[in-house]
Amino acid sequence: MWFLTKKDCKSLARKVRFAPRKRFYLLTVLVVIVVLVLIYGSITSSYYCLDAGVEWKVKKFCQRHHQQSTGRMCSDFCRKFWDFRCPDPPLEIHHPNRFQAKRADTTLTLIQAVPNENYEKLFWVDSFYHKEHYPSASEYESIVSRYIQNKYSISVTPERMQSLLRLTAAKEDEVMLQKSMRHSWNLIQNHEYMMMSLFNENELFPYAGDNCAEMFASEYLNAIDFDDDRFYYSNHIPLDRWRYHIKVAVLVLDYVTELDQHEIQMCHVDLTRFGINNNRLKYDDLRFVYPAYTINRKLSSGSYCSRDEHCSFMYCKSECNMKTRRCESRVMNNNVQIVCEKILLGTTRYPGILVTQKTPDRLQMLLERCANPTTERDVSRTNPLGASEELKKKLYNELTSIYEKLALINAP
Repeated sequence: MWFLTKKDCKSLARKVRFAPRKRFYLLTVLVVIVVLVLIYGSITSSYYCLDAGVEWKVKKFCQRHHQQSTGRMCSDFCRKFWDFRCPDPPLEIHHPNRFQAKRADTTLTLIQAVPNENYEKLFWVDSFYHKEHYPSASEYESIVSRYIQNKYSISVTPERMQSLLRLTAAKEDEVMLQKSMRHSWNLIQNHEYMMMSLFNENELFPYAGDNCAEMFASEYLNAIDFDDDRFYYSNHIPLDRWRYHIKVAVLVLDYVTELDQHEIQMCHVDLTRFGINNNRLKYDDLRFVYPAYTINRKLSSGSYCSRDEHCSFMYCKSECNMKTRRCESRVMNNNVQIVCEKILLGTTRYPGILVTQKTPDRLQMLLERCANPTTERDVSRTNPLGASEELKKKLYNELTSIYEKLALINAP
């Protein structure tokens, strides 16, 4: 066995020892590499948004799709001047594939339909020639129809199907038709695109505009006028702002009533995502907004659980069957309870929009009952952890009564 002597060790140390100047150069190179890695990580981050990162992503996207692209938006989107920025106001939960585009007086929201872990491939590859095989246009339409029926339990008319598919290539051009199908399939599997498209006629959400490949534009909402100062209104709030808070609360309750009528469930709610266009309140972060069929199927999937939290999703609560240790129940609360808890009442640290020094005791009591319904008359008949229709009406009537009294005070 060979051992290094003391003399050998000294000789080896002299060979690998760097002169002061060399050590300085090496340290400089390492610092530059670390800085470049941090800058690249910041630009491409999936956890926070930088304007420089948005422009970089859009530029890379246009480089891939500026030639032989599919979609009506490509020529305008990639060849004309747009100012690309992070969403304003920022989202409570970061969305790495959502941007804002502005040109002159036009502002749009852009969403890129990036495949996720549940992505289903449209083509199949044969084992002999290793060639991709795509369905025909009619077969593709049937695939999409079954996909929507299975995921959303919604039947799509032939007219609406054509607007959903957005196939821009002629059937004779096989290469471009397959490319158009791939981009169309990405859009179909994007939940936000589908919610906007399937419920477009109800005007509950922003409309889905034109697309370029798998990126599509949507309506930009004028966010309701709230700022961070509302967290300090528990000490003092001007009378006109208090009246505005009441008005917004009434609008939000009207909105969730419409959602209930169309059997749509919100599993996350962010005050800054409500906006008013043409005197119509809408909500624009649809990643966690589902048809009741879809979210009930998700929560009652039969997955293993040991406590109720394992069967819940975001703000949508469910319960674990302790006998079978399986998630078998649907959503236990409802939209009204979620809005009362997260928007209207809030917490001690982040009070809701109706918690101020001007809040009447009766309104405070109704908010607490709505956010945490326990008595039989407060609990929904269909959702054991949700607020009842009777309680919602009481809260609504109380708010409209306060609003009318404030209007008389402000009247000349």
